[in-house]
Amino acid sequence: MFQNVIDAISRYQLAIVFVALVAGFVVPGLFRPFEPYTSVMLMAIMFATGLRLDLRSFMAEARDWRTLVLTVAMMMVVLPFLVSIPLKLFAPEWILPFVLAAAMPTGLTAPAVMTIMGGKNSLTLLISIATSVTAPFFIPVILKVLLGETVRVDTVSMMLTIAMVVVLPLAFAMGLRRLAGDARIRKADALIRLVNLIAFTLVIGAVTSSSSLDDTGGLANLYGIGIDGLIIIVLMLIFWAGIAWLASSLLAWRKQIDRLTVAFCLVYLNVTLAVWIADRFFPETRIAPKLVVMFVAINIALPVFKHFIPVEKRSGYKRVYAVEQT
Repeated sequence: MFQNVIDAISRYQLAIVFVALVAGFVVPGLFRPFEPYTSVMLMAIMFATGLRLDLRSFMAEARDWRTLVLTVAMMMVVLPFLVSIPLKLFAPEWILPFVLAAAMPTGLTAPAVMTIMGGKNSLTLLISIATSVTAPFFIPVILKVLLGETVRVDTVSMMLTIAMVVVLPLAFAMGLRRLAGDARIRKADALIRLVNLIAFTLVIGAVTSSSSLDDTGGLANLYGIGIDGLIIIVLMLIFWAGIAWLASSLLAWRKQIDRLTVAFCLVYLNVTLAVWIADRFFPETRIAPKLVVMFVAINIALPVFKHFIPVEKRSGYKRVYAVEQT
């Protein structure tokens, strides 16, 4: 019964996230009490998600070191540089949110989504864990190089903080899973998913409330996003997807389904980490709402992948939206 309730709630998570986004602006006081605890909630999300990751599949896939090195390099280094090029020319006010998003690791729920979509689950797991573990080292350096002239980037502080809220909870969760056993973790799956959903919604609401222009609320607080912004998001996501497609084609020794999986991982960003970094290190820029809108746009476009995955491998695209996001 509890599992069915969680499934039902999860199907409407995009709507819930959008409501939290708008509510954070319109009635910022509703989420302001949660602002001091966004780091703790992010750690809870990383821990809860880490409990559901299968480390054995990761180790089996990690034997292909060429795929590991190329995907991490493309995801954490090359992609942010390429994304910044057209924005410097046509929309410089969007450089920070897009570069920050492009520098993010693959979302840790990507393996669950890829299982539904019919891609290579173990390869998705490899990329999501590898990029998450290396994120504390790459993200501050990339942001310093690309954005150091426009925003202040404390590289060392950012490295240590991201490591604390991402790597430590993941490592602890994987260790606990090994001690508890897969059977016990599966029994607690509904509770773990509930923790993820609640924490994710509160993080979005708290971060957007801190991005509001004042404490009175109102639709005027929908900062920096209009028709022009939506057009930029759509065009840049198409450009981003093109980069992902070309990058995946470099893995000529892998099967087509593997290359599709890599392309997906290069687009499926860890939005929770992105909005947290935006709020923690660049609060004066108020870019967190832009990141949330980008996340919603990416998730709406997920079914596009069904045109590239063989029909017999799919397991119901409506279920894609039942996977809680991190």
